[in-house]
Amino acid sequence: MDNIAKTGLRYVKDRARQEDPVGEATYRALQLVSDGLGTAGKALRQLGDATKPPARARKELPGKGANAKKETAAKAPTETA
Repeated sequence: MDNIAKTGLRYVKDRARQEDPVGEATYRALQLVSDGLGTAGKALRQLGDATKPPARARKELPGKGANAKKETAAKAPTETA
């Protein structure tokens, strides 16, 4: 399928090189399609950037982090000598 599309576009571009009314119309059509695809691509990139999920705060695992030592010390039984 990809080769068929490339072959067809090659034919259309060859026709657009001709300096006759059909070639001029083909050239203009290629300009419009190219400009439209460029605009659509830009819009899709912006939409893709806008729909990225937000960054989330990193969740700490239980027993990890700054309060882990305090919690462990509070839970541990104290030994009397």
